[in-house]
Amino acid sequence: MGITEQILADHAARKDAEGITWFTADDLKRLGIQDRLFTIMQTVQHTLRLRKAHQVVESHGCTDRWSLQDVH
Repeated sequence: MGITEQILADHAARKDAEGITWFTADDLKRLGIQDRLFTIMQTVQHTLRLRKAHQVVESHGCTDRWSLQDVH
């Protein structure tokens, strides 16, 4: 399973009522993903844009986490 698929699976399991999941370095470690937090954010963001997915990645100005959100 690729990084984006791992993130999407974790998002599906953990998202809140508004369809948002926050990811920190600890979450990536739990998933066995070794790269830096914002490197993964950029990878996932780029992949989702290419796929024209129904999720978006945002940092909201945070430096220690980023979110994945369902959009419709």
